[in-house]
Amino acid sequence: MEKHLYKHLISVKMRKFLFSLAAALLLIPMFTSCSDDDKDEGIRFDEQTYSAWSKVVFGYGIMFDAGETLQVSQNQITFHSGTWGDGLFTVGEFRQNEDGSFSLTGTGTVSIDGHNGKKDYDATVSGQISQNSQTFTITLPTVMGGTVLHVTAGDIPAAAAVDGTYTGGTYVSAAYFQKQYATQGEKTTVKANDALDAVSVSYTSATWGEFTFEHVNVSLDEDGSYTLTGEGKTLMPGMGGGAPKEYAANCNGNISGKTLTASFSVPGVMGGTTVYFNADDFDEVFAAAQTEE
Repeated sequence: MEKHLYKHLISVKMRKFLFSLAAALLLIPMFTSCSDDDKDEGIRFDEQTYSAWSKVVFGYGIMFDAGETLQVSQNQITFHSGTWGDGLFTVGEFRQNEDGSFSLTGTGTVSIDGHNGKKDYDATVSGQISQNSQTFTITLPTVMGGTVLHVTAGDIPAAAAVDGTYTGGTYVSAAYFQKQYATQGEKTTVKANDALDAVSVSYTSATWGEFTFEHVNVSLDEDGSYTLTGEGKTLMPGMGGGAPKEYAANCNGNISGKTLTASFSVPGVMGGTTVYFNADDFDEVFAAAQTEE
């Protein structure tokens, strides 16, 4: 009797073990499936279109470009710039990082309109996308010795927007004379600093010397133009061929589109001397000067 009961208990335990083992085996694919679903959910990204600007680095220097657009999905990126043309990229890798941001890389081409029409150039793209920042790097190895566009979603900083060289006419006024020495084809360089929170302004005149303003503030006006204000110095040629002398100087200007209108004033020279760059009445002053000659 005891042997029979013992065998019965062993049989019951065996059946329970086999049942538990079978149930565990059935659960394995269920956990695997859930894991795959969680991974797919983790890299879900809705297609986005970004307005952007870029810092462009190439063999000849650095420039800035505004008014760009990027349309980004997990599979494809399209890019448009009025300066650098149109890009189309296939995304090869799109992943979600531990902090919830996304990283991507891709390859494609950028079509640039040149002197002989549009031409396609091989290019690569990489990007970092988070809630507060979206940045992309577009590399064109064969354009101008290697060109890299550092693209950032959002509005271009004021300092970057005005970076460039401006051409215009100048005349000079002082306590002893008004609107004299009208000269065409003068150049003023405005260069954004590395932090993109200010610019330097430089202007050189054969008569009035080298004007340098190292930290000029730039602000965006309601009409879309930019106001420049800053202090600096001028190294002015000495009278009769003497050694140049340094004077304190002030810079005030406005940039609208591609035109700079500015004044570079030197309070310590001739009761106050000001060089006017691209003044509204320059053409009139220049024409009058030509008539007098």
